[in-house]
Amino acid sequence: MKFENFPMLETNRLILRKMNLDDASSVFQNLSNPLVTKDMGESPFTSIEQAENLITFMNNLYEENIAFRWGIIRKEDNVLIGTCGYNGWETMRGSRGEIAYDLGVDYWRQGYMVEAMHEMIDFGFNTMGLHRIEAFTNLDATPSMSILKKMGFNEDGVLRGYAFFNGEYWDQRCFSLLKNEWFTKKL
Repeated sequence: MKFENFPMLETNRLILRKMNLDDASSVFQNLSNPLVTKDMGESPFTSIEQAENLITFMNNLYEENIAFRWGIIRKEDNVLIGTCGYNGWETMRGSRGEIAYDLGVDYWRQGYMVEAMHEMIDFGFNTMGLHRIEAFTNLDATPSMSILKKMGFNEDGVLRGYAFFNGEYWDQRCFSLLKNEWFTKKL
């Protein structure tokens, strides 16, 4: 599936848009915090160049039709507070996509991620035509698991040795949400 333009989404308090290099300082601020990166399979960023490289990498994945990542922009001050998007999708067989997300610590527990995820999930089911949306978490990623459950995701189980980061293999929990479950939940 190829979009003519990078999709932009909007909620009451947020805009989800393509990131650009002007966002690098905010991305760096968020991803240099070990509390944010501990469940991402990444070490905390130590330089602004890492943030610039991530933005370029994510935008290139969009250009190659592999994945896309929105910057989550708070409308009140036009600040990037996190990112979210689809790490990939498969529309030929199975019609499914994998989501991922991060949010700066200063913005936790204010409903921002739930608001952004709502739009991202609606986009996946309505625009991308997905049947299933998946998310993977570390076994102890309690805040992420809570958000997924709040959004209606079900835990499918533990995938042993599924992810590799920091020089070792890690078990991950798999969560999924089906299109009919989403629309039933919204009613």
